[in-house]
Amino acid sequence: MGLFDNFREKNGSPKKRPIADIPQKASYTKPADGKPMMIRHPRSFADVEEIIDRLKDGLTVIVYLNELNAGTAERVTDILSGAIYALGGGMAELQKDIFIFNPDGVDEK
Repeated sequence: MGLFDNFREKNGSPKKRPIADIPQKASYTKPADGKPMMIRHPRSFADVEEIIDRLKDGLTVIVYLNELNAGTAERVTDILSGAIYALGGGMAELQKDIFIFNPDGVDEK
């Protein structure tokens, strides 16, 4: 029995999936009042100002801190959490070193 024998019929031809098993592609429509989401990869503490400016513009920002050392990543998280608090928004950790910042007025549904 070979590695790919489960994907073949008894006569050696490839198994065919029925068309009904393939899900239909769903179309995406952007809400009329939706704002774009920004993704940022700060490389130093100096990049925080630009992220805060985007938050002040009312944009949701996803921040990847995996390119920073542990000390700088903690400083960036602290200043951004203070900024989002001052703007009346919220933040959440998506994964280790990945955070999402939602300014006030962004629907979190």
